[in-house]
Amino acid sequence: MEISARIISVFLALTILKLLQTTRYDGYQVLQVTPLSLENEKEVLQIVQRHDLSIWKRQRDGRSIDIQVSPNTIDVVTRELQETNTPYSRWIQNIQSLIDEQQIEEYEKANDFKNPGQMFSLSRYNTFEEISTFVHSLPRTTLTGPSGDDILVDYKVIGQTYEENPIHLIKISKPGSPKKAIFLESGIHAREWIAPAVALYVINQLAYNPSRSTAIEQLVDDFDWYIVPVLNPDGYIYTHNKGRYHSLIDRLWRKNRRQPSFGNNLTDICYGVDLNRNFGYKWGESTSTGDQCKATYSGPSPFSEPETLAVKRVLESRNIDFLLYISFHSYGQYWMYPWGYTSTYTKDVKYLDIGAGIAIEALRQKYSTDYTVGSVYNALYAAEGISLDYAKGQAGIKYCYTVELRDKDQYGFLLPQNQITPTCEETMDGIMALGSYIKALEKK
Repeated sequence: MEISARIISVFLALTILKLLQTTRYDGYQVLQVTPLSLENEKEVLQIVQRHDLSIWKRQRDGRSIDIQVSPNTIDVVTRELQETNTPYSRWIQNIQSLIDEQQIEEYEKANDFKNPGQMFSLSRYNTFEEISTFVHSLPRTTLTGPSGDDILVDYKVIGQTYEENPIHLIKISKPGSPKKAIFLESGIHAREWIAPAVALYVINQLAYNPSRSTAIEQLVDDFDWYIVPVLNPDGYIYTHNKGRYHSLIDRLWRKNRRQPSFGNNLTDICYGVDLNRNFGYKWGESTSTGDQCKATYSGPSPFSEPETLAVKRVLESRNIDFLLYISFHSYGQYWMYPWGYTSTYTKDVKYLDIGAGIAIEALRQKYSTDYTVGSVYNALYAAEGISLDYAKGQAGIKYCYTVELRDKDQYGFLLPQNQITPTCEETMDGIMALGSYIKALEKK
């Protein structure tokens, strides 16, 4: 009976998903390409440009490039890779099958809830509506921590998007004088669902401390916390469900939903700005693109987007002394520090590197997950106008990191829901270890 019920459930889910999802990726593959030299890498990038392919991830160590290829171009692309003697493997054979599996999981988990108004769960990918409901449910009054001290939880809206969605900021602290502050930002890229999931887990741990951990409460003793769970609400909604401003769903959407300067075709890929190329520090100098139809379009000007401007206003607030900035992304398992715009390192790279090493070692203890440490430019790729560089170079925050969460080479952006909890748990361990390191360093 259970097997047949599962079959019926899957059939219903797939039927509903086919009706809802307009942008499908049937037959799309992800090739993991490993150029043999810099010259070979240039040849690969020429193939990418010639066929207008989407790069999922590009890394410097080993020069691996993950490339999304449509069924219409897969034969010609693989032939050209073979002609240039470029090693590659078919990493994901059918993107749509992974999307379907993930959305069946969502459908089945949603059916586990008796009350549709209580569907929020830290172990599933929540919609923006569900996240907003959770945020509004956070008490503005004090909670009591394990030590008997009060924990203050507050939230406010720091901006509104093009599609009139709120950008939530949650503050978690203790009564008394303001302390050094930590800013966590997630959900800047719409398709990276695991990032908001981790941010929500951190909020729950700091605010409610379900395990009654003195180590977690110590984090609230030592720092004031400011957390943006979804910086890109419009894009995130676009990857989940139809909304007021669009009738489409695209699970792999990256940017926000700014209308292009030409036309208003709802199927137009030229919507949106890559918010993590729109920050004002070293904006648009070389690698960011001015092409509105590219995934890394940096916008018409620095801080042109309400989302990036909202972050700028908070980070440059005179009454908050930020000490640590972390931007959550996926995927690849990296714990990185500035810079993204240049191969040179910051003057204090030694301390940033040690901090990242401490974080990933604590993280590894939980589930043996391996992370790579380095600067964005040297570990991954060159990128200007990113939040990390702005936080360090312009906002003047001492410790700044970008964390690329799970996984490495199996699911990419389509991480299954059964990996949410372990990802959250190990990341929390990394944050706790990093917080302890920074606290000790600042006391010297």
